[in-house]
Amino acid sequence: MINKKYLKLLRSKDRKYGENFIYNQISKNIIDSLDILKGPFDDILQLGINDNLVINYIKEKFPSCSITSADIDLSLFTKKTDQKLIEIDMDNLVIKNKKFDLIFSNFFCQLTSSFEKLIKNIFNTLNSNGLFIATVPSTENIYQLVNSMYETDNFLYGGMYQRVNPSLDINDIFKILKFYNFDAPLINTNNFTIGYSVFKKLLDDVRFLNLSYSGIDKRNYFENKKYFVHLEKQFKKNYYDENFNLDVNYNTICAWKK
Repeated sequence: MINKKYLKLLRSKDRKYGENFIYNQISKNIIDSLDILKGPFDDILQLGINDNLVINYIKEKFPSCSITSADIDLSLFTKKTDQKLIEIDMDNLVIKNKKFDLIFSNFFCQLTSSFEKLIKNIFNTLNSNGLFIATVPSTENIYQLVNSMYETDNFLYGGMYQRVNPSLDINDIFKILKFYNFDAPLINTNNFTIGYSVFKKLLDDVRFLNLSYSGIDKRNYFENKKYFVHLEKQFKKNYYDENFNLDVNYNTICAWKK
């Protein structure tokens, strides 16, 4: 189960909204999917406010559309966007008296205790002929860092802690979409590699993605400097090749409601 209080705290902190390189790279897949469609999409819902690129593209392509943006916490965005804002509970997504022609989400839908229930609620929130597009981390996302953290845990603590939120594989996502009657869903796996000359910059970029484990059994204290010194050594030992290379692996979901 997700620790909603902790997750809300993460979403309230500065995440370099509109400036995060990783969010922006991933959002281009959403834009590519929308680029081949004629629309129109009159009412649009953004689940998770993470970047500017998709919103700016939508405003240009569908200038008469109405955009609503939803997040777990809105304190970071009230002065940074001119969009309609609503605060939501990911585990109980209910938007009263409103349905949408397009719902899109960039690296946000994984922040729920029940992905299956979220998909059901998204389906019910779409109009007929509505489209759902989302990007979510794959099971191999940032594996270099995750594996290095597990090895560091084992070295320092004699055991491993959960470090990232669980990710569903493509087959499980596809089954859920079909179960809730999405028409001919498509799921594509994408990836890109970022080379960092400074390990701290890699850690900062990942922190801004809010991928750290948010379960109710999460440890209640942050790691100290000793942990990150050893983490860097472990990462360098196994994955360093002129740079600290990090693979960002994710799935792009595209599904229609008849």
